[in-house]
Amino acid sequence: MSQSIRQAVMQASQAWIADFNRQAFADCIARYLPGAQMQVSPFGRFDGVEAISQFWLGFAQQNPGELVYRNVEIKVLSDRQAILSANWRMNIASGFISKELWTLADDGEWYLEEDDFSVLTQLSEPLSQQMRTALVLVDLQNDYFKGGRFALDNCEAAAANAAKLLHHFRANRLPVIHVQHIFKDPEASFFQAGTPGAEIADMVEPKGREPVIVKHHVDSFLDTTLEQTLVEQGIDKLVVVGAMAQACVQTLCRSAVTRGFECEVISDAIAAPSLSWAETQLSGHQLVATNLLSLSFGGATAVTLDQWLVEAKLAG
Repeated sequence: MSQSIRQAVMQASQAWIADFNRQAFADCIARYLPGAQMQVSPFGRFDGVEAISQFWLGFAQQNPGELVYRNVEIKVLSDRQAILSANWRMNIASGFISKELWTLADDGEWYLEEDDFSVLTQLSEPLSQQMRTALVLVDLQNDYFKGGRFALDNCEAAAANAAKLLHHFRANRLPVIHVQHIFKDPEASFFQAGTPGAEIADMVEPKGREPVIVKHHVDSFLDTTLEQTLVEQGIDKLVVVGAMAQACVQTLCRSAVTRGFECEVISDAIAAPSLSWAETQLSGHQLVATNLLSLSFGGATAVTLDQWLVEAKLAG
């Protein structure tokens, strides 16, 4: 029963999105129950379908479109009610949906009874497709380089390529996000808080207002502001460089895809250590290749730096 209700609510939600994107706002408004309530942060509360209608018709003057829901979760409350939450973005805004309460009416159709969402970013002009791609530099910190506490096989070469890509993004004023791992354990063998080894390497150090996401887990999304940062900036795709291939890079891509983001990994800007499993010995190069192969199955696409730059040039 729960599965069929979830599917029905998902279909109703997708129909609402389709109506919105073809600017059929009257059809969107018709999906609210007469006594529905809508809370829009920071714009306030709207009680009843008439007030809700006034909000949406006013918003329609800005020509919104390209609405996408991501990381959708549906919790079934009963055979007649379910709550949907998600992050969302459109051409001129982005934010989070805290609660869409969908209710099955006597006519057999699902309607919105409560709608609670936030608008984190609102733009005067649509965001270009280029600006929806962010470079994410993962854990390129001093301890991973030669002389560090956990030196990787190919960190210098990977970081050099990451620096070239960083220059491209900065030169074209495209979004850049840095991720920095700090272990909470004061006895950690590397990336200890307050040590030089935990600092991001000079060749890729953050500049200006580039966000630095500090994490304490392998998953860059866990207990961090990464997802909020991506939603605020209207990002669709991550271009990933950094370390380690088998840990934070792999996990970042898997978590990002699960949340509805697309991932592209720069294969020659990823680093890993030499490791062994039982009698199998793997070099850093082999570990990178193994993890890129793993990610190719639904986690990310992989290209070299030169391939990426050529494609970016062709895209204009």
